[in-house]
Amino acid sequence: MTEHTDTSTFDRDVDPSRRAARLLVEEAGKAPRTVLVVPGMAIRVGRAESLELSVDDQRVSREHAVFRYDGRAASLQDLESSNGTWIGEQRVQGLVSIAPGTMFRVGSTSVTVLLPELMARAPRVLTVSEARPAAPVIAVDPASVALFALAERLGPSELPVLIQGETGSGKEVLARTIHRKSPRAAAPFISVNCATLPDSLAEGELFGLERGADGAHTVGVFEAVDGGTLMLDAVSELSATSQARLLRVLQERALMRVGATRPVAINVRLVTSTHCDLAKEVSAGRFREDLYFRLNGVTVDVPPLRSRPKDIPAFVQQCLDEHGGRVTLGTGVAAVLSAHRWPGNVRELRNAVHGALALVQDGVLKVEHLPPAVRGEPAGGDSQVSALRERVDETERKVIINALESTGWNQSQAARVLGISRRALIYKMERYGLKPLPNGQRNA
Repeated sequence: MTEHTDTSTFDRDVDPSRRAARLLVEEAGKAPRTVLVVPGMAIRVGRAESLELSVDDQRVSREHAVFRYDGRAASLQDLESSNGTWIGEQRVQGLVSIAPGTMFRVGSTSVTVLLPELMARAPRVLTVSEARPAAPVIAVDPASVALFALAERLGPSELPVLIQGETGSGKEVLARTIHRKSPRAAAPFISVNCATLPDSLAEGELFGLERGADGAHTVGVFEAVDGGTLMLDAVSELSATSQARLLRVLQERALMRVGATRPVAINVRLVTSTHCDLAKEVSAGRFREDLYFRLNGVTVDVPPLRSRPKDIPAFVQQCLDEHGGRVTLGTGVAAVLSAHRWPGNVRELRNAVHGALALVQDGVLKVEHLPPAVRGEPAGGDSQVSALRERVDETERKVIINALESTGWNQSQAARVLGISRRALIYKMERYGLKPLPNGQRNA
């Protein structure tokens, strides 16, 4: 819900059956956004910047597909793209009709179709997060196992939950687990990214709005999720005005639509999340203390991916499975992936692996397919930086060889001499092509 266009004037002036539609677009590593589709408009989808819907996705062709909407019905056509346009497990062949709420995929980008009838009848699909299937839970590392065990225990409770963790660490997956284990599991789950809500539109999106004296209104997400669970992601980004409005809704268990005179009762369980320490935001005066106490029934801290390294192979395998299971990992790839610190956490890992998969030609994902940052190399082409890196690498290689030879190529002892972990040493040995050679020969 990043981009919003005020269409209220347009909508009032046209036949209700011919109102604008919207496409909800979710690209990997980016916040969801909406694209307005005026009746009679064709939306071309692809990597070319000149298209109506341009996406930064290497698995998408320059002109990949076209979406058409005539004011009453919608259609989708694949433009003979390399990787296809998909609805579920079915590849789009030729021109097909699109029902309201349909989600189609181009590359790793998901697009959900919202026609006016759907938005009026079931506004709970206002977010891509609610419309897409829940991500499978991966909990292999003991830290993750404990985290999701806690989520399952919190499910039956009605307590509000505050989830704190770095960007991309899996806060929404945890929130979905809490919802799925709750008595509200059959009701809607909606995730709203507060950071993408402009202050001028936030109250209408969250609490709804009324227009005119005839009772016409737009339902906000609080009403849309009634009986279910609402996740407010990046809650620390709400403006002071929206914070005050949210506090009143939580206190009164009722909301007042923008422009309305009568309150509407709501029954919502609230889960909030943030990438910062919300208590520090309160101390700094950037977040209301009274609202913080309303949200902080239970605080759950999600550890970063680097603190749960045993999850990494499982996430990588999940990416390979999503690619059809036709690709295997080459020598050294697992060690490189395990050694990277993943500042972007699970989201960065998935983007890195899916990007590498797009470069695979022989069924083997190799180290050189990974992004330079993951390989520990400079991303740019600065010759001085590259030359310095080569000298550093050569020096490190010689130091490692000396340590290995002084310990008879005992990796554990050599790692202690170097002051690094054995796993880090194995990664570096694979990176530099080092292995014991027969008959006392030395590595070149």
